[in-house]
Amino acid sequence: MATGVDWENGEHSSLVSIGTHRLLLSVYGPNRDPGSPIVIIMPGVASSIKEWVGVRRTLQPVFRTLLYERAGLGDSDQSPNEPTAANIALELDLLLSSAAIKPPYVIVCHSYGGITSREFLHLKMSKGEGDHISGIVFVDANQEKSVQLWPDEVLSVIGKGVDRYEVTGLNRDMVLNDEERKAMFEEKASEKRQKTAELEMKHYINSCAILGDKKQLEAEPPLLDSRPVSVLKGNCVRDHERIYEAGVKLGNGTTEERLAYQRKLALYREKDESLQKGNLRLSTKNHFAVAEKSGHSVHLTEPGAIFDEVKWVFDNI
Repeated sequence: MATGVDWENGEHSSLVSIGTHRLLLSVYGPNRDPGSPIVIIMPGVASSIKEWVGVRRTLQPVFRTLLYERAGLGDSDQSPNEPTAANIALELDLLLSSAAIKPPYVIVCHSYGGITSREFLHLKMSKGEGDHISGIVFVDANQEKSVQLWPDEVLSVIGKGVDRYEVTGLNRDMVLNDEERKAMFEEKASEKRQKTAELEMKHYINSCAILGDKKQLEAEPPLLDSRPVSVLKGNCVRDHERIYEAGVKLGNGTTEERLAYQRKLALYREKDESLQKGNLRLSTKNHFAVAEKSGHSVHLTEPGAIFDEVKWVFDNI
C-alpha cells in the first residue's frame, strides 16, 4: 500500500500521493466488513470538506465514511491537470486505488458534486466497474441542465456586498461549532482556495455540457439498474430570495437587472425540483425527499436529513 496506512480499518487522515500530486484523505467510522460499502463525500464547486464536519459526525457512528480534499483545496496539492469534472473524477479514482480502498462505494454528492459524481460513474462504467457504485445520494445537486439556473451574472450583481451566510440564515442554522466555523471560513478566504475556485468555475459550464453529451439520464435500462438513488432537495430559491432582498436594500442593480433576477427566481421555482428529480432516472429504485429547514447548504444545516437518505440507500442495496 502506497501510504503504509490501513485505510479500511481505524480512523486516519493524511496526504496520499496519486502520482502527480497529493490529496488529503480522511476516513472515519466503523471498520469495514468485507463487501460492505463505504460512503464517499463529493462536495460542491470549490468546497472543502471542512464544510462537512457535521455530516461526518452524524454518519460516523454507523457508516464507514471517506472525505477528501480535491486538488487545490485544504491541504491537498495543486494539480497539474485542469479541474474539469472528468479530471476531478479521475483523481478520485486514482486516490481510491492509491489508498487501496476497495469497492463498493455509496456516493453522497452536493451541488456541483452531482456533475463530478456522475463523471465518476461514467469513468467506472467505461472500465467495466460500474458495479463498484452501490448507490448515490444527491443533496440539492445539479445535473447537466441546471446551468439554466446557475451560474448567472445577475445573481452576482444583486448579491454584491451581501453577507450570504448572514442573510440566508446559515450563520444561525449551521451545526458547526465555533472552531469548525473558523476553519471553514479561513479556508474559504485563502488565496489557494480562491485560485482553485476560479479554475473550477472556468470549466463549470463546459463540464456540464460534456456530461450531458453522455446522455446518462436517457439510458434504458437505467445506468444503475436497481441500485438505490436518492435525491434530497433543499430550498435554494429561498436563499436567492433573501439575497435579492438584501441586495436591493443595499441599492444593488439597475431596474432591468432586478427584473432579470426576479425572472431567474421564477425560473428556479418552476424548474429546480424537476431538474433535481432528473437524477432519479439513474435507477429504477429511487427516493425523493425534501430538507424542509434548509436552503442550498443542506450539509451545513440538516446533516440528519442526509443521514436518513444514506440509511435509505444502505437499506435498499
